[in-house]
Order: sequence, then C-alpha cells, then structure tokens
Amino acid sequence: MKYLIANWKMNKLDFLSWQNKFLEDFQIDKSKDTKIIVCGHAADYSVIDASKHEKILLGAQDVSRHKEGAYTGQISASILKSKNISTCLVGHSEKREDGDTNEIVYEKAKQLEKEGIEKILCIGESLEILNEGLRKNFLQEQLNLFLNKNILPDLIAYEPIWAIGTGKAASVNSIGEAVIIVHEFIKNFDKEIPLLYGGSVSSKNISEIMSIKRIDGCLVGNASLDAKEFANIASQI
Repeated sequence: MKYLIANWKMNKLDFLSWQNKFLEDFQIDKSKDTKIIVCGHAADYSVIDASKHEKILLGAQDVSRHKEGAYTGQISASILKSKNISTCLVGHSEKREDGDTNEIVYEKAKQLEKEGIEKILCIGESLEILNEGLRKNFLQEQLNLFLNKNILPDLIAYEPIWAIGTGKAASVNSIGEAVIIVHEFIKNFDKEIPLLYGGSVSSKNISEIMSIKRIDGCLVGNASLDAKEFANIASQI
C-alpha cells in the first residue's frame, strides 16, 4: 500500500471544488493500492464529501491531548470521530514549535488510539541538528516515547524541518539515511510501520523520492493546495 497525505495547514480552500478538480485529473479507480488522505481544517469537516469516493479519506491536522473540557480552541478525538475523521497528524514540526513536547505528542496519540483514529507521527530534525551530526539520536528520541509505551503510530512521516515549505527537498541520500535510522529503531519492536517523506514534495521530485527504498508515500504541504498538482503527484505514485 502507498500513501499520499495532503496537509492544507491554515489555508482557505473550497474543498468540494478542489475535490472535483482533483478527480478530473486523477483516475483514482486505477490506483487501488494508493490511500489518499486530505487533512483539511475543522471548518471543513461538516461540508467535505469524504464519501464521494472511498479512496479519498478525511484527516485532521491536530487533536487535543484532553478528552473534553474547558480547552478553548481545541478539538477532541471524540469530536473528530463524530465527523468521520479517519486519520490525524501528531507531532508536526509547526506544532512542536508551538510547544508540543514528545510527551504532549504521545498524550494526543493516546486520545486518538481510544477513538480508533489512525495516527501519523511526524518526526524530523532542524538544520542545526543535522549539521552537528545529532540526527540519529534526535529522531530516535522522538520515536522512543511512543514505542516504549506501546502506543504505536500507524504511519511515520519523516519531515526534515529545514525542507518544510522551503521549496528545497532533502537529497535522496539524506532521506535514505533517515529511513535507515527509523527502520533500524522500529525493527527492535517487531513492528512494520509505513514510512512517509514530507518536505517540499512536488510533481517534479515525487518519482525520485518514491524510488528510495522503504519509502511508502508522501506527506504534501504547499503542493497539495493545487488540486491539479496534487493529482499529478498522485498519478506518479
């Protein structure tokens, strides 16, 4: 199975229009082995026609670590479940920059686990960490809390922070090195977890990225806002 995840972040889009344009350019029935998930925003959950095609699933960009209560602006896993959300990102670098520690990311994942929502754990290092030769320890630390507490992510998305939204994807060799680090770590837990790459993914580099051994798909940010560009990426996967 291959995976293609769109992360729209805080960008205003008409989902129904986007979906129609995407389906015009991508014959999804011909790609039975690709799961496509769109992580829109909470304002879209009531209008998105996620059932128009069974292969287009609805995801969320974040979730509260709390079950319910007086947490203004947050959205619980049970609310996501009630809106037919199938998947949710946790640990995206932009949320970590806002204060999400590894422990908070884990607590969010626990809430998703209780509701049966798939968890995409985002991991990735800064350019400073990379240049100092600390990437292996840094990535393992982000993975360690999950695996040692037995809340396993359903997908792992490796997103080097220095490549997110910059237009500069990591090199094939750099991605390949990160893939080896992740797989060597998770194999100790006798678990196969699909691994995605994210960070300035586009139709121009998707084929090269997907040629990397053990990469099972991509998490796409800016390029996913353009339905036709996203369809082009999907076609190449």
